[in-house]
Amino acid sequence: MKKKSIMGLEYKWEVFLVYFLTILGFIFSFMKDKEVDKDVKFQYNQAGTIFIINLAINIISSIYSNVVGIAYISYIFSVLQFVIFIFVIFTIVKAFKNETYRVPVISDLAEKIWK
Repeated sequence: MKKKSIMGLEYKWEVFLVYFLTILGFIFSFMKDKEVDKDVKFQYNQAGTIFIINLAINIISSIYSNVVGIAYISYIFSVLQFVIFIFVIFTIVKAFKNETYRVPVISDLAEKIWK
C-alpha cells in the first residue's frame, strides 16, 4: 500500500529526502494536508525537530567556542550531532524496509512541538 505524501514519492524516498535535507522536514511539518499518511507526517515532524536541534546545537556551540572560549564544549556538541546522524541513517534504513522508526528522545519532542 502506497502511503500518501506531499511530494508524491514512495515512502522510502520521501523519508530519505526529508532526512537528507532536514529543512524539508521542517517546512513540510507546517503543511496541513489532510490526505498525508500519519507515518509520513510523523517523519516530517521528526526530521523538522532534528533540524531545529541541529540548528540550536550549532548556535550554542559557536557561542561557547568562539565567544566564551570554551573549546571542549564544541567537541561534546559534535559527538551529540554524530549520534543524531547515526539515528538518521538508522531511520532511513528502516524506511527502506517500509518501517517507521522513532528516534528515542527526538520523537517524543517532535510530538510535543508539532501538536
